[in-house]
Amino acid sequence: MSCVFCKRDVFTRGHHIVPRCKGGKETVDTCESCESWIHNRWTHNELRDIYNTVESITSNEEFKKFLQWVIKQNPNSIFKSDTSNKRKSRNKYR
Repeated sequence: MSCVFCKRDVFTRGHHIVPRCKGGKETVDTCESCESWIHNRWTHNELRDIYNTVESITSNEEFKKFLQWVIKQNPNSIFKSDTSNKRKSRNKYR
């Protein structure tokens, strides 16, 4: 399978666009690198209210920069996004 975000032919798993804890039911094939970036960048409420479609996520400028970088990487590598200091102080369930 290929990731719906980066289009790389890598191992994917079902990723809830809207987190299950916020009522999400739809899943899409997502690689671990993209999923890590998404969950370390936005809260569950932001994913529910703002970034609730593949199109809204891929249209984000920061995510576009990440995609430009990740598609150049070895597809066998998994990249875990570090949580920034700003993000660490936020409760993801807000």
